[in-house]
Amino acid sequence: MGEEFLAQARLQIPLVHDYEVLSFVRELGTRLVATLKDQPFDYEFFVVRSDDINAFAVPGGKIFFNAGLIARVESEDELAGVMGHEIAHSHAHHIVRQEQKSAPTNYAALLGMLLTVIHPALGVAALSAANAQTLKYQRDFEREADFLGVGYARAAGFEEEAIMHLLRKLFAEQQLNPTLVPPYLSSHPLTGERLSNLEAVLGNNEWTGKKLERSYRLKRVQAIVRGLSQRREQVVPEFERMLESASATERPLALELMGIMMTHGEDYALARPYLEQARDAGRNVDRELGRVYARLGMSEKALEYLQRAAEAHPDDWNVLADLGRTEYQLKDYEGAKEHLEKSVRLYPYLPEVLRTLGRGLGASDQEGEGFYRFGQASELEGHLAQAHYYYTKALETLPEDHPLRKELSTHMTEVEEEVGETEPVPHPRRRGDPPRDPRRGRFRPQEIGPGIQ
Repeated sequence: MGEEFLAQARLQIPLVHDYEVLSFVRELGTRLVATLKDQPFDYEFFVVRSDDINAFAVPGGKIFFNAGLIARVESEDELAGVMGHEIAHSHAHHIVRQEQKSAPTNYAALLGMLLTVIHPALGVAALSAANAQTLKYQRDFEREADFLGVGYARAAGFEEEAIMHLLRKLFAEQQLNPTLVPPYLSSHPLTGERLSNLEAVLGNNEWTGKKLERSYRLKRVQAIVRGLSQRREQVVPEFERMLESASATERPLALELMGIMMTHGEDYALARPYLEQARDAGRNVDRELGRVYARLGMSEKALEYLQRAAEAHPDDWNVLADLGRTEYQLKDYEGAKEHLEKSVRLYPYLPEVLRTLGRGLGASDQEGEGFYRFGQASELEGHLAQAHYYYTKALETLPEDHPLRKELSTHMTEVEEEVGETEPVPHPRRRGDPPRDPRRGRFRPQEIGPGIQ
């Protein structure tokens, strides 16, 4: 059920794909999971590109956190507290147990219930509301998750009382604005009784002690997720105030965070002066400044920063993708192929990276592999008939002894079964036809044949 939910979630939920954000979340989660005994599944952690305060777990150890929750926490310990709670829901099989207690059901029906959370007709706001109602836990499961989650946080070396600080803050806001209840509090009912039980678990006055601070790494991650998920008029004034109030020693970091937020909000021209000032003040902003220069068409300058960022973080799939795109623009097709293929191996869920790789392969006279990458991109976006077309072209083009053929044939059979008779196979578009909007998942003329303009 978890795997099926995740497959649908990748199509329907706006997920965050940033290496720095996901690495941060996954490292915290791995620390917590390491405190558990042997598990029948591997835990996976994902971030939803939504400013709502929410988190939820589905069967099989798939744990989701909204960007709005990450942006709101005041320390890693607070986020780890929420993580521990969600891991407890999954570890204790609360969804399955709840359905078994509340009504006769079967796994097929339960999977159907989970999939209604991400119905394609729902927008992000409706999605959060539906998720909150569908995954609403009973009080005894909430108490059990609180108890277990605190234990996981303590065993992993986090300050377990941090979760109390976050929940009390949310509870106070709920009392002040009862009509504006965050989705997290709808799916995880927060009452005075629950807070009292949690306080008893923590021990007398244990949660009232030390003040926890945001680490530098958390500050960077929060700048990224706020750029990705919040409206400009909501977030820019706050960062401007932070910059205005910064002391001389605080100013370089404030410039860096402003530039990071604007880069991930795709305000590249506005981000550039902040990042350049931060760089001149000694801050390492190679990752963001390389992207800004690349997006502004300054490919030669971008190359220097992206190469340095890739050397410092060789597993950063975003940097590798930016570097590969830049090399493609500079007609270094071999370099582009190397870095784009590595990016895809590390994180094969970015359609535009796959398409750029397809173009690079086509430009290097490897059209069969290029068609294969276009097919992967279409399949990721849920355009299965289009994917089938590209896979067919790949099979027609690849040499008989090519190692991809066997994998591709098996993969293509699976796509054919899903396509069925309901979705027509797209016809190739002719040169001179008007381009279709790539943001709608439709191909442009140059994408029919890799390297063909």
